[in-house]
Amino acid sequence: MYTSAISDVLFLIAVFSLLLNGIVYKLNEKFHKRRCFLYIARGIVISAWAVFYMPMLILMNFSHSQFVYPLKHFCYTYGVFGSNAAFYQQLLPEELPEICDDYSFRTQGSMIAQDYHPSSYLMFHTDTAALEAYVSHFDALDCVRLENETEDGDSFQNKIEWFCGQMRLRESFQDNLDNAVLYWFDSGMYKKAVLLNFETGLVAVLT
Repeated sequence: MYTSAISDVLFLIAVFSLLLNGIVYKLNEKFHKRRCFLYIARGIVISAWAVFYMPMLILMNFSHSQFVYPLKHFCYTYGVFGSNAAFYQQLLPEELPEICDDYSFRTQGSMIAQDYHPSSYLMFHTDTAALEAYVSHFDALDCVRLENETEDGDSFQNKIEWFCGQMRLRESFQDNLDNAVLYWFDSGMYKKAVLLNFETGLVAVLT
């Protein structure tokens, strides 16, 4: 279930590989052909089941490995949400910026549980150019932009505290967030938000 949108297909492929291995074994026993075909069939079985479990392992691990980000991004957006992947792709950058320090990307997968939402938690520090590109992107989306010391100041403070708690941000960084910008996506029970902080270069995305 962890990556249900693609695991179903991978599971069927893995089961088919088992059936194929059984057929090859029966034919090999009947016609006494070279066992190389049986070894190939067994290799296919092992590979198919390894591929079936790989998305789950990727989501559960590699939280600090930047080179795995494209795979985690794919397994989370497509594997967990399937046809709804486009929405989550709007929130999570397709690629990490050239300057990407203090990287962390925790992801959850699909599970059968009441009132459960598989979330992701992306954090890193980057440069001003990348932040400006993110501002242009998120300003164009259907969300509420919140800043401190504005008419929405109280709302900003309440939401920023909730956001930091959900992200466990204070456990990782001690950035001053007084001048940060918070993009708030109110999608019912499960809130999503993006924090950009030009003062320290912090980017934090909660989906």
